[in-house]
Amino acid sequence: MTKDDYSSSEDRALVSASQKGDMIAFEELVARHRDKIYARAYTMMRNEEEAIDLSQEAWVKGWQRLAQFHGESSFGTWMTRIVINLCLDQLRKQKRQRTESVEELAEESGGVERQMPVVTVNPTERLERSELRQRIDRALNQLSY
Repeated sequence: MTKDDYSSSEDRALVSASQKGDMIAFEELVARHRDKIYARAYTMMRNEEEAIDLSQEAWVKGWQRLAQFHGESSFGTWMTRIVINLCLDQLRKQKRQRTESVEELAEESGGVERQMPVVTVNPTERLERSELRQRIDRALNQLSY
């Protein structure tokens, strides 16, 4: 098949060809689903570089594990699950690193409490925000459409 033939093929046919080692078919799958996979990674990570890295890693894993795809779900769903798992692993790793750095800070400086900024409570802040919200709402309602 030529690349033009692949653009009109269903995902199922492209997966089947890819499982037989056809890189052009897999490239078509990547082209079809890369935006969705990146978007999922970005939504979870809130960081463009990490989202790019993790979505690329997902495509590598997808290629490596293509034999494990049996079509119980759509290919897009399967790839989304791969990128979600990679993002969750990365978030756990970051959380672990933050926890370790807080523990190190506690050991080095005699306690985390001494390093925390002093927070002053403004008891009227919520009321002020509520009043501001009401004023904005009134002003928006007065605007003509």
